[in-house]
Amino acid sequence: MFGKKYYINPETLRYERVRLTRQQLYRYVGLFSFGLICLAILMRFGFERFYPTPREIIYQQENNNLRSELAALNLDLQDVEFQLADLRNRDDRFYRAILSLDPIPSTIRTLGTGGAERGQHLRNLRDPGMVMTVSNRIDKISSKVRLQNSSLNAVLDEALDKQEFLACKPSINPISPADPYWLTSTYGYRNDPFTGKRMAHHGIDLAGPVGLDIHCTGAGTVVRARMNRHGYGKEVVVDHGFGYRTIYAHLHDIFVEKGQKLKRGEVLGTMGSTGRSTGPHLHYEIRKDGRAVNPFYFFYENLSSEEYTLLASKANLPEGTYQPVAMSQK
Repeated sequence: MFGKKYYINPETLRYERVRLTRQQLYRYVGLFSFGLICLAILMRFGFERFYPTPREIIYQQENNNLRSELAALNLDLQDVEFQLADLRNRDDRFYRAILSLDPIPSTIRTLGTGGAERGQHLRNLRDPGMVMTVSNRIDKISSKVRLQNSSLNAVLDEALDKQEFLACKPSINPISPADPYWLTSTYGYRNDPFTGKRMAHHGIDLAGPVGLDIHCTGAGTVVRARMNRHGYGKEVVVDHGFGYRTIYAHLHDIFVEKGQKLKRGEVLGTMGSTGRSTGPHLHYEIRKDGRAVNPFYFFYENLSSEEYTLLASKANLPEGTYQPVAMSQK
C-alpha cells in the first residue's frame, strides 16, 4: 500500500513513479487511522475482559470488604435478636408476672415492619440480596425495640405504683438455688404418706439436709414462730400484707420471733423433720385471702445463686449466717 509504484508512460515509454492525488492521500490516511483506532479499541476490550484494571481491582477489594462487614453486621444483629428474645422472656415471665400484668400477645410482638416502599431503593443495586436482608432485620429489630421499650415503660409505671406490694409479695424460692434440695411433693391432691388416703396437699415439699437455711420469700411480719400441734412441727408464719401469708413448716431451728419484721431473703430458720414428717424437708405454703394457692406460681426463676446470695446479704443478715453450698438446683 505504501510501497513505491511505477507505470510505463506511453508517451515517453519510460517508467515513471505513480503520484497519489491529495484526495487519495487523505483517503488512505483516514482508512489507516480508522484501522488503528479499531485495533486499539479491540485490544483494550480484550485486555479488560481477561485482566482487571487497577481501578477494578480496588473496587473488588472494597466490595469484598463491604461484604465482610455486612456478614459481621448480620452476626451482630443475630446477637441483638437473642438478647431481645431473652429480654422479652423476662418481661413476660417475670416483670409482668410479678406485677400481675398480662403478657404482650405474640401476635403483637410478631407484627411485620416496613412495607413495599421500604428498601425499594435497594432493589436497584446490582446485588441487593445481602443488603436487603440486613435492612429487613434492622427494621424488625427496631420495631421490637420500640415495643419492648413501651412495655418496660408500662412495667416501670406499674412498679412505681406497687413498690410496697412488690417488696412484700412472696416471689422467690424459700431455698437458695445454690443449696442442695429437691422437690418431693407438689401442690394438689396426693396419697397421704401416713394413711395412704388421697388428700389435698396445700403446699409443696422441698427435701434436703437438716440445717439448710430457709429464707423469707417476701417482706412481712412474723405472726407465728413456734411448735404447731397439728402436724406442722416447728413453723413460722409470715404476714406479708395485701392478703398474703406464707407458712414454713417442719423446721429444725427457728431464728425469728412473733412480731419481728423480715425482709425478702432473710433467713428465718433451718430445714428439719419436726411434726408429722417422714424425713428432713420444708413444707412451704402461700395463702391469699385465707385460701391456699400453688407456690409454683410465685417462683419467678430469675435469680441465679449469685443473685440470691446478694439478695440474702442485703437483708442485713448477721455475718456468717448465710453460707451457700456450691451446688445448683436440678
